[in-house]
Order: sequence, then C-alpha cells, then structure tokens
Amino acid sequence: MSLAGDVAGLIVGWIVSTIAIWLALKIFPGKQKRESLAGAAITALVGALIYWFFHAVFRIPFISGLLALLVWLYALRKLQGVGWLGAAALAFLIWIINGIFSLFLPTLL
Repeated sequence: MSLAGDVAGLIVGWIVSTIAIWLALKIFPGKQKRESLAGAAITALVGALIYWFFHAVFRIPFISGLLALLVWLYALRKLQGVGWLGAAALAFLIWIINGIFSLFLPTLL
C-alpha cells in the first residue's frame, strides 16, 4: 500500500475511533474530564500511539496486546478521570461500539 493510502487509513481509523470513544463517553454515567469530541480525539490518538508503540517494540502479538491494553486503561484513567473499573467499562463500551461500526463500515476498519 502506498504512503498516501496508509495516511488515509490512519485518518479514517482515527475519526471512527474518535466517534466510538465520544459515544462511549456519552453513554457512560457521570461526567468525565474530556467528554467533548476534542477530548475523544485526544483519547483515540493516545490509544493508537500506545498500541503502535507496544506492537512495534514487542513483536509477540499476545504480549504486546496485553501490555498495550494495561497501559491504555491507565491512560483512560488519567485522561477521563475515572477509576480502573470505569476505564475497563469505557474500554468495553468502545470495543462494542467499534464492533457495531465494523458491521456498517467493513472496508474502512
């Protein structure tokens, strides 16, 4: 794939993830620190960078995914001002919403 295709895929993925995170923040009870669309975009970017870093450094898929998940849950805690359980609930909501999106946008995800 060309560099332009990679960049376009990155941008589309970031937009879809931002919307999924924003929806999860709206569904999740309580008031989070960064419940706005901009806050969701920051959270999506941080999550993407965390997963990219761990998959680039640790080339063992299960280990890198598990480490990235733990670091991302910590980042969700700090970015959104929730506890560990709240971060896990948000991550689960985001996963469900992304799964729903993948039914409608299979070629983009």
